[in-house]
Amino acid sequence: MALAAALTASSAAQGQSEPDLPGAEDEDAGAPFLEIPGIGRIPMPPGTRVFGPRASPATPVAPQKRKNAEPSSDRRRAATLDGLFAKLAAAEDAREADAVSTAIFGRWARSGSDTIDLLLARAAAAENGGAGALAKGLLDYVVALAPDWPEGYVRRGRALAARGEAEMALPDFEKAARLEPRRFDALTALGAANEAVGDKKRALEAYRRSLAISPRQEDVRKAEERLKLEVEGRDI
Repeated sequence: MALAAALTASSAAQGQSEPDLPGAEDEDAGAPFLEIPGIGRIPMPPGTRVFGPRASPATPVAPQKRKNAEPSSDRRRAATLDGLFAKLAAAEDAREADAVSTAIFGRWARSGSDTIDLLLARAAAAENGGAGALAKGLLDYVVALAPDWPEGYVRRGRALAARGEAEMALPDFEKAARLEPRRFDALTALGAANEAVGDKKRALEAYRRSLAISPRQEDVRKAEERLKLEVEGRDI
């Protein structure tokens, strides 16, 4: 509740400049931190500009990439993903597809930022503990810190959907799929969210896009077949 109140207050003050806090540096560790109401201090990379607890999640603090993140490693990562997607498309059964999908999810989940990883871990702990609002608030910060990272939107969309807020989750799944068109998990979730709000046509489209990337998703296949009858009717 404290985090939700802080987020609401920051939205009302949007557009006003937020001065750096005098205490934005840990006196003991000599390192800057991000103060999140209800959570405490999240350590930030040295030299990062930090805003106070009233700062809007829309005002990002750039996360520091780990030192070993280099252009060549990015190219290797892209090549590895390409190879995994080729295996996913050619998987002979669901077991093989699940193994490849797990490897893909693992690579998608690498943020390259210790700060974001910490926020994600605390969001997951909050969600597992039944504190959905707190988890969503932490994921707001993740999206603000890394607005071009699809994983953040997928995680926040799932948190919203788990709270029964499927309509609010739709933009996050759509954004993730735009940033990374091969995010079949985002497309599957998009289909489920559309189905939950009653838009069966869009749900069917999303399921089909997901299956085009990962064809061995049996649950998605069944949902696609069911909606095909409801939306398009039986073939004559």
